[in-house]
Amino acid sequence: MTAYGPDDRVLVSPRYMAGAGERLTDPIGPLIHLVGWTPQHDATTGHVKIDSPDGGMFVDCDPVHPLGQWWTIMHHEPYWEVQFSRQTLLAAP
Repeated sequence: MTAYGPDDRVLVSPRYMAGAGERLTDPIGPLIHLVGWTPQHDATTGHVKIDSPDGGMFVDCDPVHPLGQWWTIMHHEPYWEVQFSRQTLLAAP
């Protein structure tokens, strides 16, 4: 096995086997740890669902979605929904 340095870039498939990484946890980490959203996590698939404390908002991250829709963000009243595919990149600060 080849040893890789901490800054070496490697490709991992399926994506969820690479771990969350900073980009996945950047948007949902503060919602869970600072605002108190309730998380549900399936470690075998990497699927994460979080709900707002008032139950009005819902964020779903599914890195193995069959259509490649990794992120779904929904609001219950008034209802709206937005989906982001695996091609959507999160901008780093």
